[in-house]
Amino acid sequence: MKKRVKLVWMFSTIITGLSSCYTYEGPVRVNQNVDRIIPPPVEKLVASKLTKAEYLSKAFKEIQGALPEADVTMIEDSIKVLFPNNIIYKRAELYPSLGYETPLKSFSQLLKKYRKTNILITGHTDTKGVESKNKEISGQRASNIKKIITENGINELRLKSWGLGSVSPIAENNTEIGREKNRRVEFVVLYDDK
Repeated sequence: MKKRVKLVWMFSTIITGLSSCYTYEGPVRVNQNVDRIIPPPVEKLVASKLTKAEYLSKAFKEIQGALPEADVTMIEDSIKVLFPNNIIYKRAELYPSLGYETPLKSFSQLLKKYRKTNILITGHTDTKGVESKNKEISGQRASNIKKIITENGINELRLKSWGLGSVSPIAENNTEIGREKNRRVEFVVLYDDK
């Protein structure tokens, strides 16, 4: 019983001591002559969803600006990307000459940003040799570039590759300079409607 009385006495002493240190006087006003106006909550701004054309136009402008070494063109509802000085091949080679890693890495970074796109990778050859072999070589070129882009972090399901052989030249095949331009890989960026 003595312990209980002692505890009650200690508790009441603490409460009395605290109450003497602090008195509640209600809400404090900083300036009683000015009414405080609380603004309404800020509306959350949500950007409207871009149309297919707007999305591709935005991607086109960014790719064109970020990759000065590339030829970037808008063709109806797709973006064509070609690296005329970086992704070129010696005759019958399956991997491009030196200097292609950095442009492909930069291009891959942009493709990561524009996730609503799929990319077609087409391989090409000059007209030298047998066309069936050219188609095989061009297919392997496109497949190798697809693998590099996948290694740079692009989902393989977004990429399709195939070889077109020599059927789509961009230069004359009667000079070595023209044939070198025709041995290439091109990219076509398409909007994914899914």
